[in-house]
Amino acid sequence: MSPRPAGRHAPCTLADAKARLHDAEVFLDTAEIVVDADVAATNAIHAAIAAADAICCIAIRQRSGDANHSAAVELLRKVDPKLASLLARSLNRKTQAAYELRDISKKDASACIRQATALVEAARTRIIGT
Repeated sequence: MSPRPAGRHAPCTLADAKARLHDAEVFLDTAEIVVDADVAATNAIHAAIAAADAICCIAIRQRSGDANHSAAVELLRKVDPKLASLLARSLNRKTQAAYELRDISKKDASACIRQATALVEAARTRIIGT
């Protein structure tokens, strides 16, 4: 038996995965239409987190229940290391985009949107396949 990643986990179902995918899609839709880079990046990052939850719900029937998002990265790494890397890169911008006075650049916001888009598409593909 392989060791469980650090952090709290919550059980989840196909219905939960679909709900988290819906959340991810709405966050991503908002990120794509908003003009402000900080708001766009923050919504894209939330889309990435929700998509990661959906992917993990489908694959291993667990999602991260930890406020520390690095636990979500480690849980997703069990499912798909490349997607986990996308989530980690997106999360690296969360503090600046959501909490700091210094604005995130439009280039970085666009990167967050691209990363979230890839995660949302991966979640859609997995859910459609169930």
